[in-house]
Amino acid sequence: MRKLNSILSAVILVLFIAHGVLGSLTMLDAAVIITKHMARGLLVLIAVHVALSCILTAKAFKTWKVTGAPYFKENTLFWARRISGIAIMLLITFHLLAFMSTTPDKFTLPFFGTAQLVTNILLVASLAVHVITNVKPMLISFGIRSLKPRVGDILFILSALLVLFIIGFIVYYVRWNTI
Repeated sequence: MRKLNSILSAVILVLFIAHGVLGSLTMLDAAVIITKHMARGLLVLIAVHVALSCILTAKAFKTWKVTGAPYFKENTLFWARRISGIAIMLLITFHLLAFMSTTPDKFTLPFFGTAQLVTNILLVASLAVHVITNVKPMLISFGIRSLKPRVGDILFILSALLVLFIIGFIVYYVRWNTI
């Protein structure tokens, strides 16, 4: 089940990056690419990922109950992953509400105010925490044991993409509120 969740996570990561880049280009007015179908597929995959993660978390709780040794302090990374995942699920709801209104022939969005900007930036921040804390176990599950040569590159690329997403939201917010 862990291997399946790792494969699913990798697919979700690739689709998330594609969705974020294409959405950012649209918000920056560099291209008009409607990612509605990709976003729907991504949402389905995320739901499966959440279900598998809940099952794995329940198994961890069961083990902790049997052994009587939860080691909360030692498992801060475990809790960071779970808390950031829960935050993502809540913030995805707001993201969907902010970007759900499109028409088949053109790209239109409802009002994009300060609350929408803040929740979408929080979504990007939660995704950053979730991805960064899960990259190492995901790479290990694929047999990549030596991470040191790749860590800098991975963090740089991920950071650049997340900054692009935030810039897209900010530019879109500024354009909405100055027109």
